Parts: sequence; C-alpha cells; structure tokens
Amino acid sequence: MMNNDIHSKSFENKFLRTTEDFFRSKEFPVIESNDKLLEYLKMVAEYFNYEIIQARTYLEKKSTLSTLIFLAETIFFPTDILNIIVGKLIVFVSDENNYQELTMLFEPIHKSPEFKNEFLKLIETHVYQKAIESISDDLINNPLSYIETILNIHAKYLKLIQETFVGDQSFVVAFDRGYAKFINQNPVSKRISITMTLAEILARYCDTSLRKGNKAVQNDEWNEKLNNIIIIFSYLNDKDVFMKFYQKMLRKRLIDQLSVSESYEETLISEFKKKCGYEYTSKLEQMMKDIRLSEDLTKQYRTHQKNTYGNEINLFSVMVLSSNCWLFSQPSDIILPIEFKTIYDNFTTFYLSKHTGRKLTLLHQYSKGELQINFTTKKHRIQVSTYQMMILLLFNQELIWTFEQIQDKTQICSELLFEILSGLLKNKLLITDDSRTSNSRIKLAQNFIRPNEQKDESHLMKITIDERQMVIQATLVGIMKKERTLKHSLLIQEVIQQFTSNFKPDISLIKKYIEILIEKEYFRRDSKDKDTLHYLA
Repeated sequence: MMNNDIHSKSFENKFLRTTEDFFRSKEFPVIESNDKLLEYLKMVAEYFNYEIIQARTYLEKKSTLSTLIFLAETIFFPTDILNIIVGKLIVFVSDENNYQELTMLFEPIHKSPEFKNEFLKLIETHVYQKAIESISDDLINNPLSYIETILNIHAKYLKLIQETFVGDQSFVVAFDRGYAKFINQNPVSKRISITMTLAEILARYCDTSLRKGNKAVQNDEWNEKLNNIIIIFSYLNDKDVFMKFYQKMLRKRLIDQLSVSESYEETLISEFKKKCGYEYTSKLEQMMKDIRLSEDLTKQYRTHQKNTYGNEINLFSVMVLSSNCWLFSQPSDIILPIEFKTIYDNFTTFYLSKHTGRKLTLLHQYSKGELQINFTTKKHRIQVSTYQMMILLLFNQELIWTFEQIQDKTQICSELLFEILSGLLKNKLLITDDSRTSNSRIKLAQNFIRPNEQKDESHLMKITIDERQMVIQATLVGIMKKERTLKHSLLIQEVIQQFTSNFKPDISLIKKYIEILIEKEYFRRDSKDKDTLHYLA
C-alpha cells in the first residue's frame, strides 16, 4: 500500500506540473471587448471541460481533481483578469437585454468555484437594486398596488434567473437572498412602515382577495392569488406581526359574513400551517371551527323554538365564539331594549342547558339585526347595528328625543352616541328640529328614502350641515365644560384638532356656533378680555 501511495503521489505531482505547463503554453485573446471576453471564456471552458473529464476518468483521488481546478483558476483567472471579467459581468448583468450573452458566459465559468461565487454575489446585488428601482414612493399610499408590484418583480427576475442559469439552483438561492433583502429591508418598505408595515399590507391584500365581490376569486383565479400570497409570505421576516393583522381581518370577514368562500379561507390557513407549523395557525383553525359549530347551534335553537313554543325564527342566527382566539374588545355596559333582551335571554337559557359551567358574554358591538320601517307609505327593511337598533327602537315609545334622553335610556357613551346619531342623520333616518345647541331634539324623518333609492348618490356621501352643527356645537360645549375658561383662539384650535380624522371644520362656522352658544347662555365673554370665554353651568 505504501508503494502505491508513493506511486500515486509521484504521478499526481507530475500530472499537475504537466497540466500547468500545458495551460501556460496556450495563447489567450486580450480582453478588450465583449466579444473578446466571450472568446476568452469559451477557450477556458474548453480546457476546463476537457481536463476535468479526463481527471474524473483517470484519477483516483478527489483531492487531485480539486487541486486541478484550483490550478486552472490560478492560471486562467489571476486577480487582474478576474477584476476585468467581473467588471464586464456587471455590465452584462445590469443590461437585461444581454441575458442571452449572460447564458453564454454561464457555461464557461460555472465549474470555477471562485468565479461562480463572484457571479452569485453580482446576481444577488442586481436583483436587490433592480427591485428597489422598480418601487416608487407613490406606492406608499397604495398598499394593494405595492403588493402587485413586488409580485411582478419576483416573477420577472425569477424567470430571468431560471432561463439564464438552467438547472443551477445556486443562482436561484442568490436570487432569493436578494429578493428577501428587498422585501424586508428596502428603503420604500421603511418609509411605509412609518404608518403601515409590509406585514399589515400583505394582510390587507389577503383580506381584499378573500372578500365577497373580488373579481379574481369569482373568476376562478384563486389558485394564482393563493400562490402570490404565499410567495410574499415566505420571504416575510415579521410573520408574527402579519398574523396579528390577519387574525383581526379574518374576524371581521367571518362575523360580518364577508368571506367569499370557507374553502378558500381554510386553504390559505393550511398553507400558512405548512410554512410555520400548527401553533402558528391554531387560533385561525379554532375561529373557522367556531363558525361551523355556530351554524349547527343556530339550527338546533330554531328547531327548539319551533317544537317548544311554535315560534318560527328563521331569521335568527347566533355565533358562539371562543374568547381566547378572536381578539375581542370587552363590551361596554349598555341597557338593551326589551325586544332584544328577550331574544338574548331565551337563547342563553337554551345554551346553558346544554353546556353547564360555561359563561356567555353578549358582544353587542359586533352584533346586528334587521328592522322594518312602518311609518312611511312604502315599507322598508334596513340592516342596522345593535347600537343603531337600540336608538331607533326608542322611537316606538316617543317620536322626539333629546341627546341626553337617548343617552340616559341606552347608556351608550357620549362619543360613540355622537358617531351613531351622525350616521342616522346622514342617511336621513333621523332629523333634528333645532340644530343650534347640543341639546337638539331628534325625531324620525317621515320622508325617509333608502340610500340606494336616491337619485343623487353624491348627496348621500355628503355630510349634512345638520350633522356638523350638532356635533361641532356639542364638542364646543364639552371642551368648555372641561376647561371652564379658555381663550377664543384656543377653543377653535381644540375643536379643529378633535375633528382631524373625520373632517376639517370651517373656522368661520366654528366662530358662528360659538356666538350662537353665547346667545343661548352656554358661554359668556370675560368682561375685561373679550377673547376669553367662560363656561356657564
């Protein structure tokens, strides 16, 4: 064995010296142009391929093959030549119209580890930079377009990489590194994250794709949508942040019955589970299970009511949801109308008779119902929230109510009550007969017309003057009641600040309403400083 090792070593040394002499004896073209670069690399490829094939055939040791490759790299790609070639490659890689030539370059150099590593770095950097250039600041304000754009970037450059470097997975890995850096670290994403993270943007994209009315889903293009979502999700670093937003939006789709398909929802959840494991999607799966069980429970309760009391309640439905996975906010304390409370109490009794030891909490902020309007010539049915229902049912008792009376009867907090009343006023279900004070009287609109029956649709979207008067004046009173004494200019500034998210009140209108409230003796001016206002109890 020792003699064989000595013989093998002697042969290897002689073989490598002879090969080196052979390589150095060859004349190679000077790299002055792209054509010369291709010619140079083709010659190198011929020698590389020939010598490596021969070495694999006749040499016993893999170490000799590795030494041979290193020797060839040293001779064909010294530092000065390597720098020239890399410089040329940067030009080739940057010009996507030259990817055909890039394909020609790939074959000569892919057997050289050193050269290939340089090439892979170039590809990674190029994908990142080109992706950055494709994103404009305008997309910051359009999350859905942002997702579509980065998906197009992925499809474009992955196709280029796969077609140019056929069969070499290392270039796809380089592409993935460049694209992942772009997804999670690019400057546009950082600017977006001031108001919205990419994780939230992707969750919103999912939400839009899974809502009723989405054309892509209706046109049987769901598989493409699904693949697109998983592509971005796979690169996303902040998957925990994404899940927080996704869970919240899934909750709304399920509760409001906006999901286009239970099957699509479960398919996407299954894909998330494949990527991140059971724990990641366990709450989503429980949410879907709750919906299915609630459908069965509703049927059982309807049957129970019919068999026990002879009541047909086909319009009644209920959702019993697990408290640990739906991210619900706690309900506020309100006074339910008797019509609603009776239904709730009856169902609670039925449910607890089947599930002893459990506790039901009514989430009225997420509930809704249907009311029939009988005070107009033409009958109307309207969908309303629980809060809207509570207010409207009061008008079965009295035709006119003040804000304070409504709040006393319902115990809805003033801020929320303002918001609900504004919506009812906007849609002409209610009107005010005295809009000059926060204690305006509110009554039913006898000439109510359903919004979708109005000829002028833009009129529906416009916030009425009555609404703004009531809300602005009530806000003025609320501020002064808290501050007791305030400068006129500071009061105006505070009102504007409070309405920033909804609308910007005209300063002249605010001044007008201040004067009205002074006339109504809600405020008075300071006797020594006319710019100072005092609240009158």
